[in-house]
Amino acid sequence: MRWLHRPLRTLFPAALWRGDPARREIALTFDDGPDASSTPLLVARLAQLGVTATFFLVGERVAQAPELVRCVMRAGHQVGLHGYDHGSFLGKSTTRVLDELAATQALLAEAGGCDPATLRAVRPPFGHFTPAQLDALLAAGYRPTMWTLVPLHWLQSAQATLHQVLTQTRGGDLLVLHEALPGPPVTDLVAAIVPQLLARGYRFVTVEEMWAARREAAQDTGPALLGRRLHGLSR
Repeated sequence: MRWLHRPLRTLFPAALWRGDPARREIALTFDDGPDASSTPLLVARLAQLGVTATFFLVGERVAQAPELVRCVMRAGHQVGLHGYDHGSFLGKSTTRVLDELAATQALLAEAGGCDPATLRAVRPPFGHFTPAQLDALLAAGYRPTMWTLVPLHWLQSAQATLHQVLTQTRGGDLLVLHEALPGPPVTDLVAAIVPQLLARGYRFVTVEEMWAARREAAQDTGPALLGRRLHGLSR
């Protein structure tokens, strides 16, 4: 389904809810990994399709399978943080959230052999956060990243998911699929979805590329016009 909570997007425009709708760009993202049964297959399929994605990974799962993180990063995909234990941020203090994200960031950096400071995209599990937590994430240099379209692929057929994505996708969307969930294999969904979106003229970008485009827009437009543009993106 498309994200319906427009008031949230209006109240919290500092989070990334979508990219520029004028661009025929989509950020393909995967939550809940790494997963031994799906991550290597996804990386191989994305290589065949010639597209780059963003994987939001869970800290304790990274600790159990750091080699899967290396697989993702060596293939040129972006990795982001999806909490340490996939628990809702609403049940945690802001201090605990930051500590767990720092631990996840360190695990990812060690697995991938990179600077922890480069791993800044955070997708809160279930999309849950408080205003104070959002402010703290931004102050700590993280990039809170939400979504536009989440097909319920673990509850429906592959054909239903394909129809949902093809009829609802728009330029600037952040599309979320999940690893390690029941339903049709996520790799098969990617194999069905991506070629059709490419045929419709969409280009796949990482979440970092969407954030970069947003920063460029801010520099080009100035504060007043940017505020109006961000309000337009939240509609």
